Amino acid sequence: MKIINYEELFSEFKPDGAISEDANVIANALMRELYVSSGHNLARFLGVKRYFDNDIALRVWVQKRLDTQDGYFVEDVSSKLQSELYELLPQSGYDG
Repeated sequence: MKIINYEELFSEFKPDGAISEDANVIANALMRELYVSSGHNLARFLGVKRYFDNDIALRVWVQKRLDTQDGYFVEDVSSKLQSELYELLPQSGYDG
């Protein structure tokens, strides 16, 4: 199992702005709700650098979205970003 040193990883973003606590909370909730798996395929759909794994790609995407907001409530933004994320991701085509 790969061990991620988040302190080291987050320090890479400090020049452009660190991943905020709000972004982490929202990204964690989205990962749980949407069952985001490990891997590297999510970055291409989110428009972030492709070398990010799914975990970091989602956090960076959420942080970028938060940076465009003037003022926000975490719950409202989380719901909005979940809808945006559904639109960005390809549909499975499963009709059940």
